[in-house]
Amino acid sequence: MSQNYIALDFGSGKISAVLSVYDENTGTCRVRHAAAETCPSVSACYILDFDKTVRALNRLFARLNEYVSFTPTVVVGLRGDFLSFRRSGGFQPIAGKDRIITEQDVRAALDNSVPANLDENLDVVDLLPQSFTVDGKTGVQNPVGLAANCLDAETFISMGLKTHLTNLNRVLAAAGCEDFEAVPTVLALCDTLLKPEEKQNNVILLDIGAANSSAALYHKGLLEGAWELPFGADIIVQEVADVLQNDLPSTRSLLKEYAYGDDEIMDDVLDDAAVKLLKAIKKELLQTLCFIKYPPSQAVLCGGGADINVKNAAKNILNLRRARLAAHDDLIADSEDLLSPGYTSALSLVLYSQKHGSTYEQQPSLKGKAAGFFDRVLSKLGLN
Repeated sequence: MSQNYIALDFGSGKISAVLSVYDENTGTCRVRHAAAETCPSVSACYILDFDKTVRALNRLFARLNEYVSFTPTVVVGLRGDFLSFRRSGGFQPIAGKDRIITEQDVRAALDNSVPANLDENLDVVDLLPQSFTVDGKTGVQNPVGLAANCLDAETFISMGLKTHLTNLNRVLAAAGCEDFEAVPTVLALCDTLLKPEEKQNNVILLDIGAANSSAALYHKGLLEGAWELPFGADIIVQEVADVLQNDLPSTRSLLKEYAYGDDEIMDDVLDDAAVKLLKAIKKELLQTLCFIKYPPSQAVLCGGGADINVKNAAKNILNLRRARLAAHDDLIADSEDLLSPGYTSALSLVLYSQKHGSTYEQQPSLKGKAAGFFDRVLSKLGLN
């Protein structure tokens, strides 16, 4: 049995989409088509003009339509600094004569990890179970069926401002897409690009976009923190434009055609500009306790703004032992350009959705969607 997947990635003035087919019998994913639509009315998932964004989505869906043979699963990547993240924990006493942990107990522990005093302007968009503790024993992977007095669940929660989530829902619905999954893009990137051994060490993922960037930090296999930053590779474009005394559009076109290593002077300019970008990123990250407590020793970089000069700057500015650029260049695709770095986020969203599904549903509040929400969370653990 095969299933079509369409992933939408909202970037800086652009919406990208990837269409893939997943074969459940062989467990393989084939990338059929990718497209990007210029859309100045979006910045990350911020909608700046409702009607223009709807028209851009309609054009994008029309371009994909000829490649779709049956109803696709649509997954939308969430990005932008209207998102926030936090670690949390939930506790559930185990009742019953034998005190055996059930799926309902796991569901309750996860549910209890959502703060009771959550800001009314926020919705939980994803809840990632990280680990369980059974009567003081940490590191339990699947607590169902174990005897215990109490169960603790450690989770990583993603939240978003309701107004911006509503705007995104309305735009997609107006474009004829009322049924979709939504996932914080940074979580999909972590799940599909980071190696298990990297997550066991202090690794930071950096997704460098044009006007926005995302970051996530792992320590001993657990996600310690994630950030949405309102700046990106446009800092490099501006710096180069200032040096060349050029306008931004011309500089952007120049850099698009330039290959690092072609000119020593230009390379020096790019290196200095990349250092400025990484210093801005480091300054933001240093404002959070988890980054100070668990300074990364390695980095994995992705996104359209990630290049060798940015990788080198990250290694130096963040005092890393190693850094690497990551992309999905090992997937089966109808043409090589479908795996270009510009589509890395959309490809990650496809792979993540095939593996996990999403915990986000379009109801306005967590309370009204608890059953469906945690059914999907449990499915991530193989408990449902």
